[in-house]
Amino acid sequence: MRSSTRRSRKMGPPGLVEKRPLYVQLMKEGHSNRAACRILGINPNTGLRWLHGRNGVEGLVQQGLDPRPRKAVPATGGSSRYLSEDERIFIADRLLDGASLQSIARDLGRSPSTISRELARNRPDSRRYHPFRAQKMAQKRRPRPRLAKLAGDDELRHYVVECLSKRWSPQQVCRALKERFPGEKHRHLAHETVYRALYHLSIRPVPAGSARLLRSGKFSRRPRSRTKVKPRQYMADALKIGDRPAHIATREEAGHWEGDLILGKGNKSAIVTLVERSSRLLVAFALRPGSRSDNMRDQLIDALGVMPATLRRTLTWDRGSEMAKHAEVTAALGTLVYFCDPASPWQRASNENANGLLRQYFRKGADLSTVEQAEVRFAADEINGRPRAVLDWESATARFASLQTIAALHTKAVSDGH
Repeated sequence: MRSSTRRSRKMGPPGLVEKRPLYVQLMKEGHSNRAACRILGINPNTGLRWLHGRNGVEGLVQQGLDPRPRKAVPATGGSSRYLSEDERIFIADRLLDGASLQSIARDLGRSPSTISRELARNRPDSRRYHPFRAQKMAQKRRPRPRLAKLAGDDELRHYVVECLSKRWSPQQVCRALKERFPGEKHRHLAHETVYRALYHLSIRPVPAGSARLLRSGKFSRRPRSRTKVKPRQYMADALKIGDRPAHIATREEAGHWEGDLILGKGNKSAIVTLVERSSRLLVAFALRPGSRSDNMRDQLIDALGVMPATLRRTLTWDRGSEMAKHAEVTAALGTLVYFCDPASPWQRASNENANGLLRQYFRKGADLSTVEQAEVRFAADEINGRPRAVLDWESATARFASLQTIAALHTKAVSDGH
């Protein structure tokens, strides 16, 4: 008698299977477990077992309530960027089965960090994960009527604009905020926050037109297009970058430079840019009008000739014809000149980066023939004075000054030895 009674209880009362879809629907409509059970006339403990996924995924599948989301199909009424209610039910069931976060993420087509954040945010008691409660908690956080940090803090906003006016990047600005407001974490920003403010994607804390404060000068994000460059032939007796000593690529030794031109309107005027690979120091000057190769030779010798020999070991250049007289530069300075491969700007990455920074001062299409040398020096000095992440937030000027000190001590030691 007892065994038959236990079997009958295990099967549950008649009609319970039909009520489970109704219970799920009531919970989705926002009813509490007790209210839904009262409407359906079932025991609240039964509702709790359904709510917490005690019977596992297979039991739901058999009843036509498959909680497993289909991959690449966004949740109904929401974005696939966020977890759906069905996904949260699936997470609860898999957790009760003892599955790992990696396996749950793999089944859902999500990142394991997404599952980890979900449990950290929406499981306040750190014990059992309740999917419907987690869904409600997520929905309460979803609306964003709150004021953005830059919009609600005048002092913070003015400081950000001040730094951007110096042509600092958003990353440099956010680094400076930690020093400007130490101990005030609510004023520390991610650089994406600054980008969004400037692009007017969601907040408008910065005056209209302020996207010009970005180096790109763009008002919105656009995919980059790759232009076709006509390959150039190597000049006679030129050293290829493949012939350059391998240790130069490590940037541990000072005195190795990269160079290029930024061209003005109609390619009739230009500014020469030189970057020291170790310190990222930028040396720039306007190329005088006339014979480009002759002026390039003379001005390069003037710019690098004032430095110690240990700080002008090599120069890596683009394949431009302005360096046709590179052999004369080598003869005058002892600086070996290497040329990059065709269409390979990444082989002069530091120089390409510096060109982009300088373009913030001298825009593409501008006539550079009217630019004074003092203007170019001012721009270079301002760039060199910025804190750089690649230099552990030291400026290029400070880093190169230490290299000059080391070079001077080396020269003195050599002269004393003689």
